[in-house]
Amino acid sequence: MYLPKSAPKNRLREAQKARENRAEIIRALGSGQVTRRDLFKMGIFTAGGMLALKNGLSPFAPSAYGAIPVGTPPSPRFGAQPFTQEMQRLNLHHPHPLTHLNVGGEIEAAFPSALGERNSKRLSWHTDFTATGGADYLNPRTLRGPCEGRPPGMWFGHQRWNDYLPKVGYQLSLGQIQDGLKFHPNFQPQDPNSVWSYGAGGLGTRGTLPPPLIKIRYGEPVLARVYNSLPLDRAHNNGFGRNEIALHNHNAHNGAGSDGANNAHFFPGQFYDYHWGTCLARSDTYNLDGSDLRASGIDDNGVPFAIPGDFRELQGTLWAHDHRFFFTAENVYKGNLAMLNYYSGPDRGHEGMDDGINLRLPSGERLPWGNIDFDVNLIITDAAFAPSGQLFFDIFDTDGFLGDIMCVNGAYAPFFKVMRRKYRFRIVNGCMSRFIKLVLVNEAGTAVPVTVIANDGNLLVNPVTVNALDPQGTGERFDIIVDFSPFAAGDKLRLVNHIEHEDGRGPKEILSVKEGVRRDSDDPGVGPLLQFRVVKSVESVDQPGYVYPNNAPDRSQVPPVLTEQIPIVEPVRTRHLEFKRTSNNFEGCFPDCGDREIFPWVIRIDGEDQHYMNANRASLIVPRAGEVEHWTLENGGGGWDHPVHLHFEEGVTISRTVGAFGATERLARKDVWRLGEGGKVKIQIRFSEFAGAYVTHCHNTVHEDFAMLMRYQILKDDNGTGDPFIAISPTPNPREDGVEYLTPEILPEGDPRRRGGSA
Repeated sequence: MYLPKSAPKNRLREAQKARENRAEIIRALGSGQVTRRDLFKMGIFTAGGMLALKNGLSPFAPSAYGAIPVGTPPSPRFGAQPFTQEMQRLNLHHPHPLTHLNVGGEIEAAFPSALGERNSKRLSWHTDFTATGGADYLNPRTLRGPCEGRPPGMWFGHQRWNDYLPKVGYQLSLGQIQDGLKFHPNFQPQDPNSVWSYGAGGLGTRGTLPPPLIKIRYGEPVLARVYNSLPLDRAHNNGFGRNEIALHNHNAHNGAGSDGANNAHFFPGQFYDYHWGTCLARSDTYNLDGSDLRASGIDDNGVPFAIPGDFRELQGTLWAHDHRFFFTAENVYKGNLAMLNYYSGPDRGHEGMDDGINLRLPSGERLPWGNIDFDVNLIITDAAFAPSGQLFFDIFDTDGFLGDIMCVNGAYAPFFKVMRRKYRFRIVNGCMSRFIKLVLVNEAGTAVPVTVIANDGNLLVNPVTVNALDPQGTGERFDIIVDFSPFAAGDKLRLVNHIEHEDGRGPKEILSVKEGVRRDSDDPGVGPLLQFRVVKSVESVDQPGYVYPNNAPDRSQVPPVLTEQIPIVEPVRTRHLEFKRTSNNFEGCFPDCGDREIFPWVIRIDGEDQHYMNANRASLIVPRAGEVEHWTLENGGGGWDHPVHLHFEEGVTISRTVGAFGATERLARKDVWRLGEGGKVKIQIRFSEFAGAYVTHCHNTVHEDFAMLMRYQILKDDNGTGDPFIAISPTPNPREDGVEYLTPEILPEGDPRRRGGSA
């Protein structure tokens, strides 16, 4: 096991005993023997929601070992050494073609008959269940409630269904992990309820590692049918995770009902149809005549075809993860995540096609589009394990959870074989609370320059070459190009994290590259986490069986111009959102928060009252699509950092007050912004196309769950068509027997219609 240099070994036993005692509390909570209110009365929790510093309970008690930032004893490694297993590529899922049928005047999308799937349609099957109560629409596992968890009626009908009829469909099942799966060959097999992950198939399909990868094309709308195959009993979770799920496509331009973060979680036995329209933002106002092929999808031969929208808004690297309010951290950490590559005419995934539109970024040429031989997804996470070797999560820490085992694509410290050529790496920080700062070093420990081409999935106007990447908060992505051609076969390079934590509040400091390489830190997350081995040949993943020879040509390019800048313009209105800590009294929670009694994290709009998350509260109203707003995101201080995520729309980054504001961020389109301790970030946003309830929140998922998240609502103009989104949408209240709707509260400070001025 890794022990920081300051670790007093004689205290590890007490720290482990404290963890075992906490595990007993978790089991008692899960079985209903005690409530959190009982724990407050017993003095086990402080008024701030943290465990009291009691010996034998808290890992940070004075006589227990608390110097390791994870606050638990080091995870067992069972003799495993870094860089002794090969990194697995993400588990590529394949789509099914859909056919369209006219059923009673409504268009439905049909899966291949061999799959035995119900059709997908604009209104949820829950609508039929509500109308008839018929047995044909029951949850097949529980025989109570509807088969589809998507709420009934127009509010969760797929927006613009007929405009973006899905052409392909995916079957995804979130379930217990398959038997025998490990994070390293030396590690212990994970219990089926230690990890919950995705498998390709219908209800009852068990999960796999590594996580999934889905390749999506602009202009080819997708239907993602997600089944909840988890245990029926909430307590069957090995200490953490909620068996109710919702999937957020981070950060696709989708209707609210398919955003996955509007309190529409669903239960074991149910499915939910997510409609990912793959439309380009501003599709109602830009390139309507199709004259600009930079706004384009690609056909089966890799040939671009025009689509409406603003080509400057194209996205490439997205990911998907759970968003069940109050349990997001536990569920994502447990395995509810995936990556999504979006392809377009400019970003085609084919480096050989030279038609004046294609950027020819490193990818490969074996497929007409979407080559990934030299375009590699990297999900970086941190994990912790109990002495038994099972995945461990501390549900009592409201500051943030840190693991001490760094993983890439679900594997502990792997190696990856590369050829002497250019590669594209799509890197997502998938940790729950940990910030990372990555540098590529050679065998001498010297930084190797890399070229950044995209931030949060958005192409930069010009590539930027750096010696080390900027810090990445949870959810932030960088696409980088690495040229391995200067190296010889047999050379080894390492990807190193050199930002240090001492707790989950945020980074403590940025270490030098040399300190990061040497692991000169008490933080076990510091140090090399992935090794690259330069080899003469590799086998293709796009065409299995084909081996690239040593002299295979590299026809990829990194053009000096990738896209055009979206200008900063005068806004219609400005907003100020402050993210801070509070000691507010508990006011109840919605939805079910698992008997939690404290929410220390709040958001304040325009200097008014501060509120923690309540899904039935609309904190901010966007009254009209197409208008430009400027938002200032502020960290209220107190020693914390917050990576703030905006759902649905990207924002152009105007300024920041804390931390370097370099070329990879200045005026870049993003969806997660690190605020810095006491810092402010100003962004420009334009909402359009879709409407409904979305959220913005801190993407330190522990802060999010306790409950630094707010709902915002986009409205449409009344054009006489009966569109329900001219009004604030009611809030779904999911139960196993079906969804009911509630009338939401609206904060006056977030509603410009009530405050005068431009509305």
